[in-house]
Formats: sequence, C-alpha cells, structure tokens
Amino acid sequence: MLGEAARGSASPAQTVYFGGGTPSLMDAGMADALLGEIERAFGLADDAEISLEANPGTVNLQKLKDFHSAGIKRLSFGVQSFSNAELKLLGRIHTSEEAEESIAWARAAGFDQLNFDLIFGLPGQPLETWRQTLQTAVQFRPEHLSVYSLIVEEGTLLQQQISRGLLPPPDDDLAGDMYDFARDLLAGAGYRQYEISNWALAEEYESKHNQAYWKTTPYLGIGAAAHSCANAYRTENVHGILDYCDRIQNWEQSLEFPFSAANQQRSELDRRTQMQEFMLLGLRLTREGISLAEFSRRFALEAGQVFAVEIKRIEEKGLVEFLEFPDGPHLRLTHRGVIVGNQAFMEFV
Repeated sequence: MLGEAARGSASPAQTVYFGGGTPSLMDAGMADALLGEIERAFGLADDAEISLEANPGTVNLQKLKDFHSAGIKRLSFGVQSFSNAELKLLGRIHTSEEAEESIAWARAAGFDQLNFDLIFGLPGQPLETWRQTLQTAVQFRPEHLSVYSLIVEEGTLLQQQISRGLLPPPDDDLAGDMYDFARDLLAGAGYRQYEISNWALAEEYESKHNQAYWKTTPYLGIGAAAHSCANAYRTENVHGILDYCDRIQNWEQSLEFPFSAANQQRSELDRRTQMQEFMLLGLRLTREGISLAEFSRRFALEAGQVFAVEIKRIEEKGLVEFLEFPDGPHLRLTHRGVIVGNQAFMEFV
C-alpha cells in the first residue's frame, strides 16, 4: 500500500540498503523476494546500488554466493577491529580470523564492492592497535571504509562497566589523534575522504545511499523502528516487531505518501528546518560540501542571506571555506573544520 501511495510521488528507488540489526542472518531467498517486492511496488533503477550489512560471524561462502546471486551488489562488513581483545570488549560474536575469512569468501563469491566498518576511541585502546587495524584493513583493499569514533550508549554493558570503574572512559584527545592518524594513513593508501567518516578508492565506490541522507534526498525506511523522510515529513515506525507486523497486516485505510500504518510518529518539517538540515548535513561532505546553487534551486533563497550570521561566524573561526566548482561556489569544511566539525554543525541546529 505504501508503494501504491508512492506512485506519482516518487521516482524508482536508486538505492536499497538492508541494514539495522543483522540482515545477513536472513536467508538469501528472502533478500531476493524483498527486492522483487521493491521492484513491483516502487520500481528499481537499472543501476541501483543494493547493499547489505553483514556480520562476519553470520556468513559462509555459499551464503555469500547466494546473496550475490540474489542481486546484492555491495557488502558492508561490521569488522570494527582486527584485534580480538577489542572485539571481545565490543561484545562482537566474531574473531579477527573469522573477519579475514569472511572477506576472502566475499571476494570468492564475486563481490567487487566491499565496505568495512571500523571503530576507534575504545576504552584503553592504544594508538598501536588502531594502527594495526587500519593497516590490516587496507591490505584487503576494500573499495570503501567507514571509520567511526566510539559512542558509549546509555544502558549498554560498556557504559555500565565504565560507570562502575571497570573500564576507563574513552580519551577524547587520543581519539582525535586516532582520527588524524587514520586520515593520513588512508590518504597514503590511496583512499579519498569524501565525508567525515567515509573513504573510498574512487568516486564510483562512494556510498550513494548514505549520500542521499547527507544531501537530504527523500528516503523511505521500511520495517520496525525504521525512519523515513519524504514530502517534508519525517516518520518513525513502531519499534516492536510483532506490533509492526500486526499493523501492516491489518492496514486497510488509505494514507497519503509517505505515511504508513506502522508509523508511531509523524513530524512535519517546516521550511526553516529543511534549510538547516541541508546546511548541517551537507557540511559533512568533506570533498564537495554545500552547493550554494543547489540550495538556491531547492529553496528559492540564497544561503548566504538566510544564514549570513552563521556562515560569517564559522568562517571567522577558520572552520569553512568557499571553493569554486563547475556549478558555482560551494561552502566546505576546512581541514580544521573536519576535526572539530560539531562546532560548525551546531550553528545550524
């Protein structure tokens, strides 16, 4: 029914991302069936980027072959670290050796677009083990790398261990050094940074799906706890899987796109909020930043006028710079701005 409501309101899907939880646990036949339903309900671009998140501890060679045959084009491995001690600290179910084996299987299965998720800034993590993880990762030559600083979530076992003094809190200064080290090492290995946390061997390997978020392109999230943003509305689905299934199975009423019977929250985005998000998220793109021409096209206003005070403030702090691109001037973070990006982002919250 969501697909029926989308007709005339949305173009064929340009990207499909199986993520959240551990989608590599599902049978490849289910992925094939879901892609068929997406094609039927929404349409699917011929060159659509189709990605699947995978935990190295949940796959084998045959399963990866089946996923590849089902139409998965891009595989994102939650490697996190090549240190077994760090993987244990993070509560991961796989070992470094299993991660390396899974990577070899993925290549043997025919995948030519791999991403590794890596985490730094762990409690007690020395720079040396971070260096070893990065060096091991680049030896496998994944086409894409996502590098994230650890966020200690409230209520997790890790947070409890830190609060009880069983583990030291993350060292923010050391995490900053680790980030700088990653930027230098990855640049030397031939990776180009295009977003604060993302690197690719070439532009063709950059994540089209994630760029849709950063460029505030409309997207649909389908499933329990999924979020969507389209037609100037942000929606959030119910979190319980059984509740979600019950709502979907008993969906009878006609709803306007992008609303679903599974929504537990719907928020309309006013014009000011849309412009703020365009600026905030666009600044994450470290290579291109924000196209001022695109801002003007989308909002029929000039970013330099709407956000004159905010732009002046972060420019004086040395956080942003103006650069010429084929479509005109772009506003982009400086090298310093990338390091302390939150100082720039907060201007548009």
